[in-house]
Amino acid sequence: MTATREIVVYLPAGGHPATEGIARGSAIVGVPEPGTEEVRIYSEDSLYGQSNMITLADRALVAYERLRDRAPTVTMRVVPRGALVTVGTFDEAAGRIILTGDQSAAAVATWLGVPTLDPAELRRSTPPQMDAAELAARLAPDIRADVNRGLAAALIRRAGFRREGGEWIAPDDRRTSADAEALNWALVAIAAGETG
Repeated sequence: MTATREIVVYLPAGGHPATEGIARGSAIVGVPEPGTEEVRIYSEDSLYGQSNMITLADRALVAYERLRDRAPTVTMRVVPRGALVTVGTFDEAAGRIILTGDQSAAAVATWLGVPTLDPAELRRSTPPQMDAAELAARLAPDIRADVNRGLAAALIRRAGFRREGGEWIAPDDRRTSADAEALNWALVAIAAGETG
């Protein structure tokens, strides 16, 4: 999918069986393909109250990321265009939903179960900041990679670590003799932008 394609924000067209089971208030995004009467859509409902998905735009971002990555998920479905109502577009760079007009605002309010649409729903909320340790705890179990010693040492040094004797010393004075642990700390610091 090219970056210039418009990311369309949809709502289900009342009662169509193809959108049955999409939770009320979900963000639904897709990119219509020319020459076909079907649309691949991804949705996000935030049923579990995730702290990073407060607004409709937050949920649209998660749905868009799955769409962009063509992630295998139960939230993806291919539906006829007639099963959807277009209410706007999602601007990933700005983190906001741009509605097509007042009728779309009213339809989104109804979809969210509120009398009037709060404009804040159309913008991404500020996600809570994670410190490096929390980020490491979230990422470490999911990442497995083979890295040669030269690359590992370069990444560790890039994060501002220094070598003394048999230990790596982090800028915050944490110490470890394990190269893998130092590399993990360094990658988290680099990802969090904590390097100079």
